[in-house]
Amino acid sequence: MKSESESKKLKPDDIASLKPADDDQLWQRGVFLATAIASLSSNTLSSYIRYCLQATGDAESFQLDDLLYQTATKEILTLNLWLCLAEDYDSDMPEWFNQFILSALTVADMLVAQPTNKQVLAMYPTEMGFQGMTQSLSLVLSHKLGLGSTRPEAALALGDLILECKERRQSLVLFALREAMMTLDVWVAEMKPA
Repeated sequence: MKSESESKKLKPDDIASLKPADDDQLWQRGVFLATAIASLSSNTLSSYIRYCLQATGDAESFQLDDLLYQTATKEILTLNLWLCLAEDYDSDMPEWFNQFILSALTVADMLVAQPTNKQVLAMYPTEMGFQGMTQSLSLVLSHKLGLGSTRPEAALALGDLILECKERRQSLVLFALREAMMTLDVWVAEMKPA
């Protein structure tokens, strides 16, 4: 019997008809995915911070350096994109799909240069598995952000939030592959800072 996570994985047949027409379209769809997952990652981090600070009642005095927020978001973004490839989809996905996710990872490095995706994946090795990677990231970021002592479960809560985003990640991947390029372009343009 398959586990719940196995049964929710998309299979190659599920996306066969969604292959982008050419390399340019594949790249543009990767731009959308990176932007959308970056937004999801930022929202996840914000939710985690709010969750931790609710316990302290000291939310107004909490100060977070923009660079630290950006770095933490990039680490979550990288892990979310890796999960798009490793956790959310069957292992025998077509090569074009792998290239699609890799293009999104490349765009992520263009959006936020440091740390690079390679550096993030070196900090949280894939051999640890999904749970181990997200728990490790959660422990490290809760310490960096100074939130680990706000709640007994704070050190691991971020990892749980990331894993709980599985359906959202899948829906963003499918949206990126299904929607018209004009729709994706408008969405990305609206996400750019003014």
